[in-house]
Amino acid sequence: MELNLKMTPERAQQLSKDFAAKATSAKIKYKIAVMSGKGGVGKSTVSANLAVAIARKGKKVGILDADVTGPNIPTLLGMADQKVYVKDNKLIPVERHGVKVMSMDLLMNENTAVIWRGSIKTGVIKQFLGDVNWGELDTLVVDLPPGTSDEPLTIAQLMPDLSGVVIVGTPQHLAMQDVIK
Repeated sequence: MELNLKMTPERAQQLSKDFAAKATSAKIKYKIAVMSGKGGVGKSTVSANLAVAIARKGKKVGILDADVTGPNIPTLLGMADQKVYVKDNKLIPVERHGVKVMSMDLLMNENTAVIWRGSIKTGVIKQFLGDVNWGELDTLVVDLPPGTSDEPLTIAQLMPDLSGVVIVGTPQHLAMQDVIK
């Protein structure tokens, strides 16, 4: 078996993004993922409320809306009409209620559907970690989409030092089955 160690420009760029994402993660004291096996159970609401509550304690907080195809954080925080801008080749997150926010919703038109799969969603999350000027944060809350697919796996890979995971469910039998899985 022959091992190909040739470095392509594409591979070098990918490694650079991974490094930048992990370096950004190192500037964040606590990283909390909010997830569930089921949609519509309140993950985004929990994420937004958790981040605002921490910010009200005087801490530096950010929310990474990792639900790339169904972002809701800007709407929940009353900032859906605001947009991210670029300064010194870094995306500057929008701030509301003392919380820095990065979301696809802040990059796209409000009614634009995001119909992406795997590697594109993974790349966006890496950019949200590596190409966003989060600054020093006490806590980053990561709002994940339902399930255990690309987005949660990407966060787990880029943030192996997660401080905690909040799993959101509702008291219905089906919802709890998905939480357990």
